[in-house]
Amino acid sequence: MPHFETIRYELEGDLASIILARPDKRNAVNEAMFAELGEAVDMAGAEPNARALVVRGEGPSFCSGIDLTLIGELARLAATQSAGDAGSDTGSSFATFVRMAQRPFLALARMDKPTIAAVRGYALGAGCQLALACDLRIAATDARLGILEPRYGIIPDLGGAHHLTRLVGPARAKELIWSTRAVEADEALRIGMVNRVVAPGELDEATEAFAREVTAHSPTAVALVKRMIDRAADTTLEDELAREASDQAIALSSEDHREAVAAFLERRLPRYPGK
Repeated sequence: MPHFETIRYELEGDLASIILARPDKRNAVNEAMFAELGEAVDMAGAEPNARALVVRGEGPSFCSGIDLTLIGELARLAATQSAGDAGSDTGSSFATFVRMAQRPFLALARMDKPTIAAVRGYALGAGCQLALACDLRIAATDARLGILEPRYGIIPDLGGAHHLTRLVGPARAKELIWSTRAVEADEALRIGMVNRVVAPGELDEATEAFAREVTAHSPTAVALVKRMIDRAADTTLEDELAREASDQAIALSSEDHREAVAAFLERRLPRYPGK
């Protein structure tokens, strides 16, 4: 297992965890953390024993956003690229950085396994976008989520606007991003930004229970349902029904289905092979 400097990767039983580990900086994301997040998310996706992935922060905050020491350097690289010098080393460096930074956010969305953000304290800017990149979010009552990028004259470029729009609708997404208003846990629950809210002292235990709940059934069915729901907004009903018929054939021919039926008939808990 690789050694990480800004995060920790853990596997306990069938639950993988990525812990942002810069508590003295409220887990602000620097260049190293972007790179390490990409590697760790890929590890979790490829881990045959992991049924779900939890992302959380060490200390009192989930993630306070991008480390501000990065912004000046990125602005310089972006200005070089915008000036028409994208073929230069500096122009290429900006494009390379953006692809590297976006990698874990895309991988979370594409992963077949459920991903859950456990949010306490601040989840701002890139931190909010990281939480939104996960399938589900459970928040402590002290959580505050907000996309702050326009406050600094930049845009959310890690998929946050895409996910937020699907969760709360375009008008509310515009209002939240344009105003850079941070949303507290109770409002986040009411508008659909988070799935559940618990007391801060209960967050870790509640997150594990939540993960067990959503992975209680066939991993094959879970993966197929994730793809089905994620593509729902982009396909017609006719196309979706055709895909569902195809996916159902996959589910019915899986070992998971055979085990589910056998467990039901034998009145025992299923032991899913995940294939």
